Parts: sequence; structure tokens; C-alpha cells
Amino acid sequence: MAKDPSKTEKATPYRRKKARQEGQVARSMDIPISATLFVTFLVLIAYVPFAANKFIQYIHYAFSQAVRNIPSNSSDFVFLSFQFFFSLLIPIFLILVVTGIVANVGQFGFLLTAKPLIPKLDRLNVVAGLGRIFSMKTLFELVRNLLKLTAASAVAYFIFIKMFKESFTLSFIPLNQEIGFLIKYILFMILFFAVLSIPIAVIDFLFRKYEYEENIKMSKHEVKEERKMYEGNPQIKAAIRKKQREMAMMRMMAELSQADVVITNPTHYAVALKYDKEKMFAPKVIAKGKDNIALKIIEKAKEHNIEIIQDPPLARGLYQACEVGDSIPEEFYIAVAKILAKIYKSKMIK
Repeated sequence: MAKDPSKTEKATPYRRKKARQEGQVARSMDIPISATLFVTFLVLIAYVPFAANKFIQYIHYAFSQAVRNIPSNSSDFVFLSFQFFFSLLIPIFLILVVTGIVANVGQFGFLLTAKPLIPKLDRLNVVAGLGRIFSMKTLFELVRNLLKLTAASAVAYFIFIKMFKESFTLSFIPLNQEIGFLIKYILFMILFFAVLSIPIAVIDFLFRKYEYEENIKMSKHEVKEERKMYEGNPQIKAAIRKKQREMAMMRMMAELSQADVVITNPTHYAVALKYDKEKMFAPKVIAKGKDNIALKIIEKAKEHNIEIIQDPPLARGLYQACEVGDSIPEEFYIAVAKILAKIYKSKMIK
């Protein structure tokens, strides 16, 4: 549960990722138990005939040469017995291990972290410990365990009574049928436990999911701080943008000295053009500005004796169509060519 009442916001993706890295996931221990019971039942149904046949062969071998196979007389027999039972049980063991892993991974995906094993000092807090003891989680655990105990006791009692009634006939049937009788009731018991474990596992998982969501909830302040961390502090971002504009302005003003002409509106817009017929296929905008920046461009152009031409429509068109560093569009070729030709002609006369 969310201990802080101010934590009312759903966890962000970053908070979920961080919680997962710390080993906090929604996980029910009853789901692997339920899955293991079902798989055990299915495996035994398929495996028991094979195992029973192997076991009968082992019994025949053991009693065929009883004296030689007494463990105190034959270490080979002890090793053979161990090898037999190990080979008989290891497939079931491996299947159940895989089932447990799959049942856990299916709940929260593959996760490998040692952080949950690290001791936490806050768990030594007596007040916090008492809070955990008398929490909703503890109450849920108590009710769940009582339900499991009651269900298990009821199933065991029902099967025991039925088995007890039929046991009186065991003395009149062969040994292999007696073994079959025991196996049948063992399978029945496993199946009943597996079926009863389903609702318990579902309820437990839903509670764990709810508890997990409550535990990772965030306060509005935490959400705001996380957004700042990702998006950046607005004041810092504004300062960075201001610095970038200043640097761009400095570079633009430094390149303005290379301009061939500045076309103005006359004071609201200013666009500086440069053209090198050896390197460029069209004139290039090396500076542009509006209002105060336009006035600075005009002032700088005067310092460098750059020709200033007043052509409001052309100035507005170039300002809106081009960025600094762009070549002018084709629709402006003729108008700009006339201006540049006039400037070149004027320079040649001088």
C-alpha cells in the first residue's frame, strides 16, 4: 500500500522501470504452486505406466539374487539402486523446475537482480515493523492461508474417507492392483489440490497487482520533478536557448562582412545575400533579421560599405522563404539577379 497519502498519481514508465530494477514486481507465489500441481498431475498420468514397469523390473532383479544384492554385500547393487531411482525421478524434477520458472517469468518477465537481497536499515524500525504486522497485506495473508488450510483439509478428509472404505478389499487383490489403487488416490488428491489452487492463485495475483500499483504510486511533486529531469528545467532550457540565439547572432554578424547586398523593407526586414558564381549555383542568404535585428544588420552593413537596397516585397519574400544558409528559391532569381547586376555594374564604373 502507498504509505504516503500524498502519493495519489499513477507511476510513470521511469518509476516502473526503476522499481523493476530494484526487484519490485507484481508476483504471486500461488501461481507457480498451482501450475506445478497441474503439471505434476499430467506428468504422472503419462509417466506412471513407464515408471511402474521400470520399478517392477528393478524389484525382479533385486529379489532374483537376494543374497548377492544385500547392500552390505554388494556396493554395485547400492550404486545401481541409486542410479535407478535418480534416473527415474530426475525427469519429473526437471519438468517441475521448468514449470516453476515459466510460471514466474510469465507474471513479470525475465528479471535478474540481487537488490532484493540487500539488507534495508528501515526494516529495523520497530514502528514500521508493527505497521507491517497489522497491515492489510498481513490480514490478506492470514485469510488466504486459512482458506488454503481449510480447502486442503477438506480434500484430504474426503479422499481419506473414500480410500479407507475401499481399503478393506485390498487384501483380496494382487499387489500390482494395490499399487494402482494407491496411485489412483494420489492422482485424485493432486488433481483436487490443483483445481482448488486456481481461484486462490487468481485472487492472490490480483491482490499482488493492486498492492504493487499502490506501492509505486507517486506524489504530484515527484511526477513534476521527474518531468523536469526528462524535459529539463524550463529556466535552464530558456537560458540555453538564449545563449544559442546569441551565438547564432554573433556568427551571422561575423559573416555579414562577406555579403554582396542587403535587401531591406526598409527597417522591418533585412536580408543579406552573397553570390560566388564559381562556388554557388544561386545567391545564398548569410544573414536575416526582423525589427531590431534588421536594424543591426543594416548598421553592420553600413560599417562594411555593403550595398543596401530597399525593396519591401522582395525583402519580405526572402525573409519568409529562406533560412540563414539557404540558397534563394527560383522565383526570386530574376529580381535578385537584376539587383546584383546593378551592383556589379556600379562597382565596375567606380
